[in-house]
Amino acid sequence: MRLVLGVDAGGTSSRAALFTMAGEVVRRGGAGGGNPGALGRDRAAANLVAAVRAALGGAAPGQVEAVVMGVAGSPEACAALADRVFREVLPGVPVASVGDDVTAFAAGTAVASGSVLISGTGAIAAKIIGHRAVATADGFGWQLGDEGSAFWLGRAAARATIRALATAGEGAARGAGVVTGPGAAGGDAPVAGRAVVGGGGGMVALVVRHLLPDGPGADPVARLAAAVHARPPLALAELAPLVSRAAAAGDPMAVEIVREAAARLVATLRSVHDSGPVVLAGSVLTSEGPVREAVTRLLASGTAHHMAATGDVIATAGDAAGAAAWLAARPFLGPDESRARHQHFVHPAAARRTP
Repeated sequence: MRLVLGVDAGGTSSRAALFTMAGEVVRRGGAGGGNPGALGRDRAAANLVAAVRAALGGAAPGQVEAVVMGVAGSPEACAALADRVFREVLPGVPVASVGDDVTAFAAGTAVASGSVLISGTGAIAAKIIGHRAVATADGFGWQLGDEGSAFWLGRAAARATIRALATAGEGAARGAGVVTGPGAAGGDAPVAGRAVVGGGGGMVALVVRHLLPDGPGADPVARLAAAVHARPPLALAELAPLVSRAAAAGDPMAVEIVREAAARLVATLRSVHDSGPVVLAGSVLTSEGPVREAVTRLLASGTAHHMAATGDVIATAGDAAGAAAWLAARPFLGPDESRARHQHFVHPAAARRTP
């Protein structure tokens, strides 16, 4: 049986997928992050070896025809990482490393050229030609960019929350009174001002409950600031789903944050997009919710009229590890066969349901 292997080396997790040439999943494996820039080469390599070994299982090395690994970072560093991993696990098998923007694009379309917009923990857009990234925008990391990412959403939520609490505290000092907020056991505890409550689904209330599970205490501003600074900066990305939840419920603060995130993401995409399909990738854009809806709406509206005028298709990325395996299989398949089998690699469950 002729097999191909695809690897998605992410910042927090790595996934490997072994496929037949026909697009049938043989086995999958997973492990910790495989991004050498975020984790260091040794740790990234160890995690990737674990993920690949799990996916290979009992497959004979001679059955694997080719490997493609998608990973973020400089081409030289990624190539060196791939060589290190597969020299140990699959010696002699052809291995190609590509950017994770390329595998994300391939996870949404069988077309070779277009653009991809990724919003996960970070955010980046890339123009893809012939399955190569020829231009990128943003992707500068949490300190300098990643606008509209899960981190960006979480930081915006935390900033809005602490300002709301501070404003509420000032109001209480002027005699505005005390209201109740979430307590340690899920009940209510006194909180100065009016910002923490709001039907239980307001963004401020959700953020306070998440960051201060034992309750806000007498000084919620100081406690919230301490809780945020005690955690790794990227942990703020955990607040992104709370923003979406609150925006879906109509919270004005959350709605405004979502609107701004979508505008920034679309601006990032527009700076690289010319024509062809647009693939939305990353957890923020592949999950149903207000951010995805707002981005899709902007792309289909006059805000992106040059895209609408060319009739470009907006697609959602599927399995990036499967897309990497599809890229590995393409040289062995004809153009028509490659297009026909694309769905089997990136959306295997959907492909099985297709008559």
